[in-house]
Amino acid sequence: MSEIEPFHEADDDAPEWAGDPKHMGFLEHLEELRWSLLKPIGAFTIAFVASMIFIVDVKDILLAPLEANYSHLSEAERMVVFGGLTTYNVTGVFIAMLLIGVIIGLMVASPFFIYYLGRFLAPALTVREKRILVPGSLSVLFLFLLGCTFGYYILLPRTITAVIWFNQLLGFQMLWTTSNYFGFLTFTILGLGIAFQMPLAIIVLVTIGVVTPEQLRQYRRYIVLSIVILAAILTPPEPITQLALAGPLWILYELSIIASVFLKKKHDAKAEKLESEWDD
Repeated sequence: MSEIEPFHEADDDAPEWAGDPKHMGFLEHLEELRWSLLKPIGAFTIAFVASMIFIVDVKDILLAPLEANYSHLSEAERMVVFGGLTTYNVTGVFIAMLLIGVIIGLMVASPFFIYYLGRFLAPALTVREKRILVPGSLSVLFLFLLGCTFGYYILLPRTITAVIWFNQLLGFQMLWTTSNYFGFLTFTILGLGIAFQMPLAIIVLVTIGVVTPEQLRQYRRYIVLSIVILAAILTPPEPITQLALAGPLWILYELSIIASVFLKKKHDAKAEKLESEWDD
């Protein structure tokens, strides 16, 4: 066999930046973004379908914070206080199933979304920014899951306990629909997952120079007051539940100040070193 390879003409029409992700055209970026989004959407779809297959087991898990408040009551007492979730229309059960699938799908798909979004942004970042990307993405994921866990195991049961106590105090019978309960569950769990991103957002603002650690300390009282007001809006008018939400957010704010001070000192030391080397 001949070892002479066939001649291939060079493609004169190919742009010089072909193959370089930093110089891709607009349509190429759109195509890359499409594939980056399809994978998290695929993970969401798989999780959604799996939750529909095991809908009874998933429903029992999501109802655990509610059921825990009735474990000490007899069947007769439960019927007086709360007979169970109800549906008022034909499609009520399907709305509840949809909300269950959305909760599970978003929690499963969030790591994939963070990972592939980071991969999409990586070519446009500097070496220093790429070093921050991986720990930053892991921090986003950790804080999101921490917020969801806090909402499910701590805030949600306390909120339901407070609501039941006030209903019993006033002698009201609770008639909760499936859409009410699972909608509230979705708002609480996913909302706290997003709210727990506050330290990362503050660190980013300090890193890019929008705020300084000194300003964070200076306006601490206003931020804490805002956290308390937010907790009062998101929870029933009951101090224990409000503190259960405001306390962790306040702690996260203080931790973000400490982290921003450390990062600023590190950045200033590096800048001073580069300046001294430039002077030499």
